[in-house]
Amino acid sequence: MSENMLMIQNLSRNFGGLAALRDLTFSVAKGEIVGLIGPNGAGKTTAFNVITGTMPPSSGKVMFDGRSIAGGPPSRVVVAGLARTFQSTSTYPNVSVAGNVYRGLLSRIQGSTVGRLVGRRIDMLAASQVDAEIDQILHITDLASWRDAPAGSLPYGLQKKLGIAIALATRPRMLLLDEPAAGLNHEECKDLARLLRHLRDDHELTLLLVEHHMALVMELCQRIVVLVQGEKIAEGSPQDIRQNEAVIEAYLGAPDYAHA
Repeated sequence: MSENMLMIQNLSRNFGGLAALRDLTFSVAKGEIVGLIGPNGAGKTTAFNVITGTMPPSSGKVMFDGRSIAGGPPSRVVVAGLARTFQSTSTYPNVSVAGNVYRGLLSRIQGSTVGRLVGRRIDMLAASQVDAEIDQILHITDLASWRDAPAGSLPYGLQKKLGIAIALATRPRMLLLDEPAAGLNHEECKDLARLLRHLRDDHELTLLLVEHHMALVMELCQRIVVLVQGEKIAEGSPQDIRQNEAVIEAYLGAPDYAHA
């Protein structure tokens, strides 16, 4: 894979005298699944916030599909084709599952605030098209049987899937997932891995995920970037990362880390 979809170049983010990110550089190629790992406070979520336009960088570049997206706004980043999920479930609990997924479609409707800001013409979707697209997304994420249920009634693992479904409704080309396996049991993690591979293989999505579940990261990711105290200390294949002494000392610890 040689076509880089996302390029992070010398990215830094400071909060007063604290450097949350320092000179971070890495890339994600089209069709790749990349993991961004490190201990709590390493700067992983800050990196996601800067990449997706939630906060501006102090310095450095964020290039998506050859264009700078540094500094947002998040709406422009989403319309460009980059979507994000969050650590916690971010749904409207009293709204149906289908209604929650509809939120993701709003950014593509002609005449919306997002559409006017970016000057992108998007044909208005007919109600039948909206329903068909929602049904397709719910089928992909195995949520079809919950279509009309209030989002708050879903088991936790399915609420995490709903977060992915909402992101898919924006029609992204790249998806950033912030701790998608947090709180999931073993079977739910296996199901998540299957879904993410399906999105990459059958729906041509490029994936970047922050995750502490090392067994999932090592199984799923083709390449891993390791952050510690805002700095990249290693990058490579899962096998490279397993054997990297600096990573073992700073983060992975004992050899049985994969079962943590």
